[in-house]
Amino acid sequence: MALFVPTVGALLQAPHAKAHLLACKAAHDNLSGSVSAAHDEGDSAEEPRGSAFVTRRTALQTAVCATTALWLPRASQAAAQGSELFVQSPSIDSKAGSYLAALPIPKELEAIAARVKSFVLPNGARFVVLERSVAPTVSFVSYADVGGVDEPDGKTGAAHFLEHLAFKGTTSIGTRDWGKEQRVLEQLTALEAERASMLAELSSLNAANAGKNKRSLKTRLDETERKILVLEEEADAFVEPNEFSKIIQNEGGVGLNAATTIDATKYFYNLPSNKLELWFALESQRFMDPVFRQFNKEKQVVLEERKLRVDNSSIGAFLEKFCLTAFDTHPYRRPVIGFEQDIQALSTRDIREFFERKYTPDKLCFVIVGDVKLARVRQLAQQYFGSWHGPNDLTSNAVLVPPPPPEAPQTAKKEFSVKLNAEPWYACGYHVPKVTDSRTTAFQCASGVLSGGRTSRLYKNVVQDNALALTAAFGIGFPGDKYDNLAITYALPGVGKSISDVAAAIDEQLMSVTVRVNADELARVKKGAKLNLLGAFQSNESMANVLAEYAVLLGDPLDAFRAVSALEAIEQDDVSSACASVFTEANKTEGRLI
Repeated sequence: MALFVPTVGALLQAPHAKAHLLACKAAHDNLSGSVSAAHDEGDSAEEPRGSAFVTRRTALQTAVCATTALWLPRASQAAAQGSELFVQSPSIDSKAGSYLAALPIPKELEAIAARVKSFVLPNGARFVVLERSVAPTVSFVSYADVGGVDEPDGKTGAAHFLEHLAFKGTTSIGTRDWGKEQRVLEQLTALEAERASMLAELSSLNAANAGKNKRSLKTRLDETERKILVLEEEADAFVEPNEFSKIIQNEGGVGLNAATTIDATKYFYNLPSNKLELWFALESQRFMDPVFRQFNKEKQVVLEERKLRVDNSSIGAFLEKFCLTAFDTHPYRRPVIGFEQDIQALSTRDIREFFERKYTPDKLCFVIVGDVKLARVRQLAQQYFGSWHGPNDLTSNAVLVPPPPPEAPQTAKKEFSVKLNAEPWYACGYHVPKVTDSRTTAFQCASGVLSGGRTSRLYKNVVQDNALALTAAFGIGFPGDKYDNLAITYALPGVGKSISDVAAAIDEQLMSVTVRVNADELARVKKGAKLNLLGAFQSNESMANVLAEYAVLLGDPLDAFRAVSALEAIEQDDVSSACASVFTEANKTEGRLI
């Protein structure tokens, strides 16, 4: 959660570095919380931070943010309310501790906030609706509280891989003969399990017992691979390519895409308002009846993404190393795209198990903004999603999955260097609390003071006046927001400038905000951030994303409006005090690409 967009604004203020920085941005998006894929399969452009992804990150934003958690009412609350739980402002889980909950909604936003309605089905599936009849269109966001942080050890990349497969269709969409296709897919799944078992056995063989056993095992493995290839060709004959996407496009849909972050996964598109029921039909099938067809073909697509974004990208490789260094145990240390060996080893059974355990109704928040009526949305929600059941149904004794153990406090500075044939790059990060902490708005303001445009401290003192760097940017929420994360600063040194000089200059600016933030600086930051947030309320698409993020983040979409009050209440000492609490040498991780 943040206020500004330094990777789009401040970074591109260095024109000679533009091409390099765009590449850096793409790698950074993937590792710091967003791996998007174009899912029209030919028509949509990738939008990790594009116009169709105008969210809290463009309203309250820096470019190093990711997404957050979903807190829903517990089973006891649902039971007390009857068969269907309807709430205007959903209660926030006491563990969430929203610092915005007690704040008022600004007078000028009360009218639109009053039109935001929420309800929760008995199975836990949540809906947020905003009626806006300015045009006969509707924007939809399906927000799953499932991201890279939720993956089991050794299964990194599962959440992102699943996002790809979620566009492959269902038992009735994307197939020419489901009965025949199903039989082939079942055989493929069994063979994949055999292959996984043989690979595990092969890796366990050592020099002492390899010999004949190893040769025999490799022969069996080769034969299994051959059978898999034959079955894959047979299964492909039953596939109707891209039918899910084509249905949407043929009915006037635009902006079809999805994005996976370390914290969550989002699916989104827009339709004419008379296609409301079509959206319910498609999304309910996507989550209740998915078929993970063309699995190995899609795996190759993901592996190519990995090569493009990390293995063949100096900044991608650097940022992966940064997370692995900054976090010792927390899942935030792992890349959203996944480690190559984990992606290679993922099987259909792995993804199916991940889906069934994680994509339960209570993990989904559906946001609908546009020319709709709440009563009709409620009716269709019950009709299409009411029969969806999972282990965490509100009507049953919910089994709560505990969050990952927190990262132990860092007690000494961490440093690393990466030597690659690339331009030099510098980054430093400090551990900061999760986005529900009361200091979050202060950190957001610090982001604006440090790198919010051409008048910011980093741009003026590091880029412009002293020409030490072609770009320098700061932001919080790296690589996610849901748990304690990092405030990160990074820079591309200028021609002939050393990384050490850049590091010293950045450190000076970071320390400066722990001492004092000027009144005019803070006023500028507040004005810009408020305009960004209010600007996000101007379209269905951006409003849907804003509401989704706040509903998922703090349990209440109305916190999107209260955030303006939090911003207006911040004082100079709040910013300096918050920064002083985390900008310490012992809390620092520093990386250099040399």
